[in-house]
Amino acid sequence: MDLIADLVAIVGEAHVIRDEALVDPYCVDWTRRFNGPALCVVRPAHTEDVSAIARACSAAGVPMLPQGGNTGLVGGSVPAGSEPPGGPNPSVPVIVSTRRLAWIDPVDELSAQVSVGAGTTLGDVQRHARATGLEYGVDLASRDFATIGGTVATNAGGIRVLAYGMTRVQVTGIEAVLPDGSVISHMSGLAKDNTGFDLAQLLCGSEGALAVITAVRLRLHRPHGRTSVALVGCADYDDALTVIGSAASGRLVAAEVIDATGMRLVQDVSGLA
Repeated sequence: MDLIADLVAIVGEAHVIRDEALVDPYCVDWTRRFNGPALCVVRPAHTEDVSAIARACSAAGVPMLPQGGNTGLVGGSVPAGSEPPGGPNPSVPVIVSTRRLAWIDPVDELSAQVSVGAGTTLGDVQRHARATGLEYGVDLASRDFATIGGTVATNAGGIRVLAYGMTRVQVTGIEAVLPDGSVISHMSGLAKDNTGFDLAQLLCGSEGALAVITAVRLRLHRPHGRTSVALVGCADYDDALTVIGSAASGRLVAAEVIDATGMRLVQDVSGLA
């Protein structure tokens, strides 16, 4: 069985990447510390493509590695290889890039929710929500590269957790493909819903171990209104936590603690005092 030929038949020649120079960026994380080999990169455009890819890989006995924007810093989105010494050495996988699964439905203003493809970037979701006067609760520095599927798979936190909660809190529905190619979907977004397993909560944070996330329904929020930013000098971590705790009793949108080492790095990179 020729797996590559099967993948080409599913998504087309242009979306099965085998050239080493083109595959390499998918195989290393942003820190450049973690990398490993991949058989190829396949770029599906539809959930049906992902399902067919899963069936083909399963039949060939080749593992799949789902990947979104590959903005992680801990090696979780790249193949195993030069990762921690003594770690597992699995078979070389097919990287399934979800970046072409990039679509956004109109915002449902009645429920304050929106359905999006897993390859949609966090930044695009934020801008789409703001156009209707709403806000998506998660924000990261990598917003214009990180995909929604990746942030859900890793239960990303970001800088606004105190105001809105982790990604898990934002997910009201999900669609995903199991390793055998079966598609599971529960995208209704109903607030009152006790129909079986909570698939969204089960798959949020699963990091691709259970399924390939292909679409998500997200909760949106009413914006906080005008905000201001303050840089507060604290003597130690306890002092910093006290300040954040005091601010959180009001309407704190975001908070970050920068220690002396972090501040020195910022100064070194920026050239600022």
